[in-house]
Amino acid sequence: MTAYEKTRVVLGHGATRRALLLSGLGLAAAGHAAAQAYPSRPVRLVVPFPPAGAADVISRFVGEPLSRALGQQVVIDNRTGAGGRLGTEAAVRAEPDGYTIFTGSQATNSINPELYTNLPFDPAKDLVPLAAVGGVGSVLYVRNSLDVSTFPQLLERARREPGKLTYGSAGNGGGSHLAMALLESMARVQMVHVPYRGTAPATTDVLAGQIDMLCDVITTGLPQIRAGTVRPLAVTTPQRHPALPDVPTMAEAGVPGYEAVSYYGFFAPVGVPAAILATLRDTIARVLAEPDMVRKLAEQGMEPLNLTPEGFAEYIARDRRRWGEVIRSAGIRPT
Repeated sequence: MTAYEKTRVVLGHGATRRALLLSGLGLAAAGHAAAQAYPSRPVRLVVPFPPAGAADVISRFVGEPLSRALGQQVVIDNRTGAGGRLGTEAAVRAEPDGYTIFTGSQATNSINPELYTNLPFDPAKDLVPLAAVGGVGSVLYVRNSLDVSTFPQLLERARREPGKLTYGSAGNGGGSHLAMALLESMARVQMVHVPYRGTAPATTDVLAGQIDMLCDVITTGLPQIRAGTVRPLAVTTPQRHPALPDVPTMAEAGVPGYEAVSYYGFFAPVGVPAAILATLRDTIARVLAEPDMVRKLAEQGMEPLNLTPEGFAEYIARDRRRWGEVIRSAGIRPT
């Protein structure tokens, strides 16, 4: 006999309906009280990449004002390793109570699930978007000693000498690699990929003349460009970037339709109560809209995506399909 049937036997049909109604109202009131009490302790923000990287910088920018807005400390938890997979899994496996949120990116939510076929989780199913922070494009720059001064000249050189020009990346299958793989495919050129363990050593070898070029996130590429140690040829954004107004887009300079923009955003494990989820979404949205925050993110090369959480989920799904196609067509495998 079910609990419902037992209640009917003890109370009778009419009393049963009243009991169940009161029970439901009690549960709803308890849920409402829990949501009103949230948060009653610190909130953990899992960052799947090391300190000083773009994801970490963004998280720390947002963490302080978010702490003030929530009335509880937001603790940054750098769970690094495996190209962001370890941190993503830590967030996915966390208790869905609103006390663990996650800084996700194109690498964690679009590329990794397409590059690694044996992941024990799926970000699209196991994480729910809270807010899109913004998108950041990349800039293709070359060593100063390379006798190429424009993007069209680079393409002409690559076509004339296939397999001669070299480009670095922050790792096999990473965003910088895929941006160049897409360029090779769309421009019908062939260059040599040299993977590194991060952007810093790749940049060092461009400066030393060991490799010819790097497609670097604008955030980390700007200091080298401003110092004059490298020569920027094109950006991967759909429009020229405000920080590099004299640098053309790849689309306008020879590869129509080309675009490669990385995104960052905040997520929570699936299953967070609706009222708490709404609190997180509303609070993060207010923090991201603060003028000082908008300015700080813009200084990092970030541009707003202006997406609702639902629109962000759709944006990620499209982005994932696109890079999945690039990965498969280029035959890219993780190392």
